[in-house]
Amino acid sequence: MSNQNDLDDQLYILLASMKEYREAIADDNKRLEAFYKEVASGVLNKTEKHLKNANQKQIDALNNSIRELNNATNQLDWRFMAIYASAFVSLLIVFFLALFLYVPSMDEIKQRRADVAWLEQKYSLDIKNCNGKSCVRIMKNDCHGANKDYCVIDPK
Repeated sequence: MSNQNDLDDQLYILLASMKEYREAIADDNKRLEAFYKEVASGVLNKTEKHLKNANQKQIDALNNSIRELNNATNQLDWRFMAIYASAFVSLLIVFFLALFLYVPSMDEIKQRRADVAWLEQKYSLDIKNCNGKSCVRIMKNDCHGANKDYCVIDPK
């Protein structure tokens, strides 16, 4: 029986040591988990700080660029508005000047038509339209003046 007692004692010792080893392993696991958490949180914190710094620098650079672009756009808009407005006003002035200088008034048109009708009746002229200009038939042989620019009209 002594063998049985020795065997029981050894089993008891073995079970007790296994229990101690399990507790030691559990403690080691807890310490490793705590260590990993500290390392991971430290790495994450450092990474977050670096990312925040880098992001802030990029945001500042972008804000500066946006301000510069807004200033340039405002100046460009003002310049183009001034240029286009002055070009439009100039174009309107040229259009109205051309209208007043080259297009005769209705009174003048009526007067010209009356003059043409009077000339056709009184002198019986053959008045035609030659390429947008009024033409009359003349006698080429009967021209007078220093440069022979006045010629006698050839009636119908």
